[in-house]
Amino acid sequence: MIWLALTALLLSPPASAQKSGEIRRGSLRGIVRAQGSVAAEEVSHLDATIEGRIETVTAFPNTWAQAVDELATLATLELAAMIDAKGTTSKDTVESRWRRVYKPTAVRCPSQCYILKVFAKPKKLVQPGAALIEFARKVRLFGRVRTGDAHRVRNGHLIEFWDVRRPHLKIQGRVEGLRGASFTVLLTPKHFLPPGTEWEGEIIVVDKKEALRVPTAALIRHGNEIYLPVRVLTGITTHEETEITSGVTARTKFLILDTSKVESLKTYEPEPVAPRPPKEPSQRRGERSEDGSEPEYIEPGAEYPSDLDQ
Repeated sequence: MIWLALTALLLSPPASAQKSGEIRRGSLRGIVRAQGSVAAEEVSHLDATIEGRIETVTAFPNTWAQAVDELATLATLELAAMIDAKGTTSKDTVESRWRRVYKPTAVRCPSQCYILKVFAKPKKLVQPGAALIEFARKVRLFGRVRTGDAHRVRNGHLIEFWDVRRPHLKIQGRVEGLRGASFTVLLTPKHFLPPGTEWEGEIIVVDKKEALRVPTAALIRHGNEIYLPVRVLTGITTHEETEITSGVTARTKFLILDTSKVESLKTYEPEPVAPRPPKEPSQRRGERSEDGSEPEYIEPGAEYPSDLDQ
């Protein structure tokens, strides 16, 4: 709780360090700093369903695709032979004619997906089951806040985040999956960062339009309480007490300072964000290791201390 402190007449730092201001009313946004990384979820492959040849490839890595998008086409060996046959008829005419008989097989995602890798190459012969495209059904941002700030964050809070390499390009999303100091954000084709990206951001936990505001540097911490030095007008003065005629109201709590120990006073400062831990190789969700087993997924940022561990 922040109290008013009648200390303006008692404090006497060097004149060059003194500065006055006014308590103002206006917009005030409270933020909690966060950081983390982006990971692909539900990773799978689009495989060849027939023996044939890849005719076209329109998919590109690190792009989104919809279920209706044709990412590649496979031609049967018969259709491939007809297309390659030499004759007086143009190739386009032959291909159009035989496509009605030997319809090519389209390669599509079962639903909206994020393309991770493209193995398919035009004119390459493939067998059934050959991997053509690796995709993820979801891309999710994993983040953490300082443990002391976790109680301020709620599911649904707006978060503004950015690639640490491109802080000027800001993206917005909504906090979800909150557990202690950890949370996630489901990314969309319009608001996303590629998997593997290290990010930083700010969660907007308070957004007030008519708040009373003062510079944070004007506040003084005493024990577990915070005080604000303010200007007052005085009246009658005795050796023990002084009349206050303006500036505060009755029952306002104040702080009596020992002027010989003014230098030991602590100003109020928000606690800093925890430093970023050393980066370690991460495993995408759903991705299998060389021996075919699916390793335990380690959530990015899980090495931070968390109130869940207490």
